[in-house]
Amino acid sequence: MDYLLKSILCSILFVLIYKILLERETLFVFNRFYLLMSLVASLAIPLLTIELNNPEVIPATEVVYQLTGNEVNRPLITVEKQAITFEQYAWLVYALVTGILAIRFLKNVLAVVWKIRKSTVIKGSVKVVLLDNDELPYSFMNYVFVSKRSYQNQEIESQIWQHELAHIRQRHTWDILFMELVQVCWWFNPAVYVYQKMIRMNHEYLADHAVLSIDPEVKKYQHLLLSKVSQGLFLTSSFNYVTTKKRLLMMTKMTSRFQRLIRQVSLIPMLILTIALFSKVEYAGAQTEQPAVQVPSTPKGVSNELLREYEAITKRMYKPMDNGFRRYNLSKVEEERVISIYHQMSKEQQDKQKIVVYYLPPLKKERPTAKELEIWKNPKMSGVWIDDKRVANEELNKYKPEDFSYASVSKLYKNAANYGKHYYQVDLMTNRAYDEYLKEETKNPTYMVRERRTWSKPAK
Repeated sequence: MDYLLKSILCSILFVLIYKILLERETLFVFNRFYLLMSLVASLAIPLLTIELNNPEVIPATEVVYQLTGNEVNRPLITVEKQAITFEQYAWLVYALVTGILAIRFLKNVLAVVWKIRKSTVIKGSVKVVLLDNDELPYSFMNYVFVSKRSYQNQEIESQIWQHELAHIRQRHTWDILFMELVQVCWWFNPAVYVYQKMIRMNHEYLADHAVLSIDPEVKKYQHLLLSKVSQGLFLTSSFNYVTTKKRLLMMTKMTSRFQRLIRQVSLIPMLILTIALFSKVEYAGAQTEQPAVQVPSTPKGVSNELLREYEAITKRMYKPMDNGFRRYNLSKVEEERVISIYHQMSKEQQDKQKIVVYYLPPLKKERPTAKELEIWKNPKMSGVWIDDKRVANEELNKYKPEDFSYASVSKLYKNAANYGKHYYQVDLMTNRAYDEYLKEETKNPTYMVRERRTWSKPAK
């Protein structure tokens, strides 16, 4: 939902920028590029991630509680029973409207194809479709649709021909088809309909400009347009879509080279502002907070040679930045070497290190309650993992509280991957899995190599 809102607001902002800076200027080719690319950017910018240098600890989940023997009255997640959620209704409406629009789009395309198949087609570099009805020419892909009577009697003015040929040469149909597909999928965004009008209008400006570059008699062309009453199909580039007054005014307008440059350059800070407003911000130095214990030191300490080796390895692991460090993965051998040397350091040597080693003690054994298991069966609020495997919530019906040795509940933030599918993550460990885990932890203790300032004070 956050992405949809950002993408809509982003597209609205791009529309406003176009209306203010570009719409009234004769930057027709540039405007076409801007309209298409800004629409794509509206969908892409909310997906961008900007990394900032900040060592502050920002967890992806907020731990609501972990089971310990002292927590007799720990908080429970209570939920109201709902038949269908609002989100499910919204997706149902979206699928219904999208399906209707997709059918309409397909129907319009097939209508054009059918008209081509049932009509006489004169083949050439541009294919001319002769229609039985009296209609003004219009184009679609590489086809120009004209009245058979007007074509045979040579009643079609050369400027009208050039106008439609310009639509074909510049491939305007592809823009229109793209916009129709965008509308099918993004119909709830009001900016899409404004984009459609602006793109079609710019197509007419481009075609008019192409005509006047061949025959520069502006007044003659203006009188010709005013004399026409247009009719055409929904998907075609035709005169029926045009606000004639705007076209006539644009034919006599000129934009100086200096104005062009100023307006184009002014888009750069606008784009930067848009990215800053609607992209996602993450902190490069942020790490998920975990309980940790300082590794014991040795009285004697290590030699200067080992200290230099330790420093050389940790420099490769952490690249200093303005506000903290950014981590790069080491090989398993290098990480084990860092842990080994750190174990041998004296307390004084450890205190001088910016990169330190923490010991993660095993999780304490504790069982959930029957009431908690019942609450966690609701898939609308909780996602359930048993022994590190995602399971359906109804799987809990197969278990009793005494089947588990550990449980934790975390509240998901909006940047979490599963946010919206459920709002709490429940991690459970069966007795067998906990015994194996404890055995492995005893045999191979877990150590974490981290930059000192990203952690809370070590437990004593």
